[in-house]
Amino acid sequence: MKVDGNRPEQAANTTQAGSAAQSAQAAERLQQQRAEQEQRTAGSRNDRVELSPDAKLADVAVRAAARVPEVRQDVVERVRAKLEAGELGTDLNRLADKMIDSLLSR
Repeated sequence: MKVDGNRPEQAANTTQAGSAAQSAQAAERLQQQRAEQEQRTAGSRNDRVELSPDAKLADVAVRAAARVPEVRQDVVERVRAKLEAGELGTDLNRLADKMIDSLLSR
C-alpha cells in the first residue's frame, strides 16, 4: 500500500462526487419505480373478478347466519313450556331410540 501525502480536500471532492452520483442513481430508480407502478395501475383498471356459484352461495349463507341471533328465544320458550308440562324428558327409552335413528339416518 502506498500513501501519497495527506490531501483531505481531494478526498472530500471524490466523496462528494460519489455521493452526487449515488443520489442521481437513486432518483432515477425512484422515477422508474413510479413509472412501473403507474403502468400496473393503468392495466388493473380493466381487471374483473367473477365469483363461482359456490362462493356466492357461501356468501349468502354467511350473511344469513350473521342476521340470526345466537339464542333463538322462541325455541327456548317452547322447550321450557314442554318441560313444565312434563312432555319432555319423561321417556328415556324413546329418547335413546330417536337418537340412534337420527345417527343411522345420516
